[in-house]
Amino acid sequence: MASDNLILRGGNWYVRLSVPADVRPVLNRREYTASLKTGSKQEAQRLKLPFLNAWRDAIAEARGLTPDMAEKQREGAYLASQAIETYLNESVRLSALGKTKEANEASFELVKELDSFGLDYEAVLPLVQKYQGGDIADWVGFQKELIELLQGQVVTAINPVNQQEVTQILKDPSHYRSKSPITITRLNDFEDYQRRRGVVAKTVDTQLSRLKKLKAWLEENQRELNHEGVETYLDTLDCATKTKKQHLFAGNSFWKWAIKKDKTFKQQHQEQANPFENHDFEEVRGVRKKERKAFTVADIQRLHESAQALPRRQALADLIVLGAYTGARIEELCQLKTGDIVTEDGVQCLFIRDGKTRNAERVVPVHKDLKSLLKRLAKEAEGEFLLPASGKNKYGKRSDSLSKQFGRLKKSLGYGEEHVFHSLRKSFITLLQNNDMPGLTIASIVGHETGTITFDVYSAGPNAKQKLKAISTLKIL
Repeated sequence: MASDNLILRGGNWYVRLSVPADVRPVLNRREYTASLKTGSKQEAQRLKLPFLNAWRDAIAEARGLTPDMAEKQREGAYLASQAIETYLNESVRLSALGKTKEANEASFELVKELDSFGLDYEAVLPLVQKYQGGDIADWVGFQKELIELLQGQVVTAINPVNQQEVTQILKDPSHYRSKSPITITRLNDFEDYQRRRGVVAKTVDTQLSRLKKLKAWLEENQRELNHEGVETYLDTLDCATKTKKQHLFAGNSFWKWAIKKDKTFKQQHQEQANPFENHDFEEVRGVRKKERKAFTVADIQRLHESAQALPRRQALADLIVLGAYTGARIEELCQLKTGDIVTEDGVQCLFIRDGKTRNAERVVPVHKDLKSLLKRLAKEAEGEFLLPASGKNKYGKRSDSLSKQFGRLKKSLGYGEEHVFHSLRKSFITLLQNNDMPGLTIASIVGHETGTITFDVYSAGPNAKQKLKAISTLKIL
């Protein structure tokens, strides 16, 4: 772009101004442009100033808005334009039947429907009085003036950054059709629907995050929500195939909900194929997925000693011991309460509740090397939980802070991404297998399904004494 914001086209000067990237989602454009209708550059220099000032004011105002607010302005205009269009169709029908009284009442119904925009009723009454008792020709004039009046009031109420766009939508709702159908209002409704269905909060949040990223990309690149658009979007993502499939799952869930629950969306897209289905992914052969590795006994001892040597990391050291001798998941351990130290068949056990699967709720016998630790934790507990934590995250998980501490610890000791806290669980299983313990007993201790109906459905599994016998073979710390 020229430094003076002017460009010559076909003998006429045009003024242009690039819209900064941070406000493009709000203003819904990449640049402003307008014809100055002059071939004189000197005159163009003068004529461009009002345009540039107005555009810069719009950009400054847009920086005080969020993309969500700008979209709500467009949605508001769209809803108003739909109401106006419905009224016009009904009004024409009634007028053609000579039902002027009913048509007159329809105009007041429209005003009521647009009441949320803060309409001025006093401005409408003179219009009604002016055309009352008129013929069909007068009625057409009334409709024209009423619509212009209401559109003007809606624009004033919305106070849009992009007034031209909102005005276009008000005059013809089809102008809103080109925008992404993944609107903020729909995302909010979809979120409410998923939460009411009992979908896990973290899953809902992840789906919304992925849908918002897709929405932003579609709008930024002015792409339609169709199979080709989604395919191109997936190609821009620098992530594993598995993650891309999860993006598709989020989109598919939204699409099916919208087709079923959103009347306008259904009208606009019911003939369109679901853009999130039938995507092919190229399978990369010869690349093995990095698997989690088990820690050796020496590794576990090193981790524990290093944690103990760190200031204010006693809880982390205790967590490592618990993980090594129970094979429990990190969140299962962090959710343990003082009341979860129980006795079954004369054996002291930890009651793992509300687990990841049906079999995850279980009792795990306490290894002799854990007894003094559990006694101390129960005595020092300030609340109901055995392990202290900085607090729950928004999904109710207590393990976040300790998980991060463990991540930093193992990284400082040179362990890579194949080693995580879950590796202690793998170590526990591996050590029991090496000690020739029965597979069904191991599965019962760690809460795994065996894959057999006999044991998973009908059998109560090994008792506490049998499980203690297996756990007692471990010598780790």
